[in-house]
Amino acid sequence: MQSRERSAASLIELLVVLFIIGIMMSLLLPALQGARNRAQDTVCENNIRQLHFAMYQFIDVKRTFPTPNRWPVDILKWMEQRPLADMMKDNYDRNADFPRPPLLRCPMQDDFASRVPTVDVCHYVLTVTRNDNGKPEGPGWEIHDRNLLDDDVIEEPWYIGPEMSHLSQQRMFANEQGPHNSGLFMTRGGLVPR
Repeated sequence: MQSRERSAASLIELLVVLFIIGIMMSLLLPALQGARNRAQDTVCENNIRQLHFAMYQFIDVKRTFPTPNRWPVDILKWMEQRPLADMMKDNYDRNADFPRPPLLRCPMQDDFASRVPTVDVCHYVLTVTRNDNGKPEGPGWEIHDRNLLDDDVIEEPWYIGPEMSHLSQQRMFANEQGPHNSGLFMTRGGLVPR
């Protein structure tokens, strides 16, 4: 009698291969998630830098600071959003349905509708301390992440840009949760530790 060679894998060999693949996947997935988070952090930081540049351009050309809570609209031309800026120049209705520019979206934040149901919110906030006349005073200004948004809180649409004072910023950075890993906030200089 001739012995026939076996050409199929046994059940044990198949289970060993699946076990090894499972271990490799468990090592790979956290690395992929970390790379994804770093990429989203980079997009957010780039958005903030471009918003800062647009604000500098606005201040340089207009020789004034944006009107309170109107900074996203005032800097639209310098965000490569001239058609939207032209459209909003003549029709600044607080309940209008204007699409949010991509630079005003942080990839780490969820999208929630504002009090105008079809309009998203701005994911960034302008920190500036203003005097009674609305003019900035104190240590300057900065654009950075907002705190982690909540679906239960109704926010203003993106074109009513959120602002806060420097004191409120310090309290927010110390006590509230940011949208990035471990509750961090992104500024032009990078992530701010809690």
